[in-house]
Amino acid sequence: MKRRMKQSARQSTRKARRWCKRPLGTLVLNPSFKFSDYALLVLLAAIFASNFMMTKIAVHALPPMLVVAARVAIAAGILFAVMVLAGKWFPRGAIWKPLIASAFFGHTLPFALLAWGQQRVDAGLAAIMMATMPLFTLFLAQLFTKDEKPNRYSVAGFAIALIGIIILFGPDKLASLADQSIRQYAIMAAAMSYGVNAIITKQLTGIAWQQSAASFMVAAFVLCLPLLFWVDFGAVEAPLHVWAVIAYTGIMPTAVGAIFIVLIIRRTNASFLSQINFMVPVFGVLFAVAFVNEVLPPNAAIALLIILTGVALARRRPKRELVSINKGV
Repeated sequence: MKRRMKQSARQSTRKARRWCKRPLGTLVLNPSFKFSDYALLVLLAAIFASNFMMTKIAVHALPPMLVVAARVAIAAGILFAVMVLAGKWFPRGAIWKPLIASAFFGHTLPFALLAWGQQRVDAGLAAIMMATMPLFTLFLAQLFTKDEKPNRYSVAGFAIALIGIIILFGPDKLASLADQSIRQYAIMAAAMSYGVNAIITKQLTGIAWQQSAASFMVAAFVLCLPLLFWVDFGAVEAPLHVWAVIAYTGIMPTAVGAIFIVLIIRRTNASFLSQINFMVPVFGVLFAVAFVNEVLPPNAAIALLIILTGVALARRRPKRELVSINKGV
């Protein structure tokens, strides 16, 4: 009996190692987009969107910086294990500069801003505010890279999305320094931070996905440690379900989400993945209303529609640019 159990454990370990070692691109069976590709995309959107609801539950009971550090620690442990099972180790050399920058702007900073903001901002509203992330990415790309150039569509898209943001905040609150407004600005800053990270990650080439995912998260955890100085551990007390919620945020939206991103890109492409930006805020609002009984203000749905319209328009390319791309110019 013991021998069979040992053999079964060895087989399971070997299977796990084989899965971790395989390049995710080998999972592609057909270069065209299939139903399974869209199913994965929708599943990832739902996983990411659930984080707003779960974070709201967690920061209601625990200090936000503790929630962030615990979430990142769990994800770092999982992704480190995946890297080791794949027979790889942390990269060396100059690649750590963009890795650390990406860990800060893609994990530590936005996680902290979002958690702190959601102490006073509803999960549904936070999801709507994060819908602006693609606009920040495009705006920064036009400023700091040669890949994107301003055009009439991007300018119009920015203007339309700005109208949506004004409607969401309310014209009278845009210049307000009240606590609620500042926390809303923090969530918008988190969206901008993700946009900065999208530019930085273009520099990360030449390392395996297992190495990059683990390096991001371990570096993010180290960067999270100073946040714990703001935590009064003597007052930390929460029911078991809150710790389960934190475990979920570390496992699903953070660790599993990181793996899913690579999986989807290698099955399809980055443009296909970018469609998730339209799904996450919608799922985020639905989850907040259905599971935590939030009642969003009437202007929220209008603002979301306007912001997503602006994002869609900003991503459109002029005909001349499309012709140049098709000709390989």
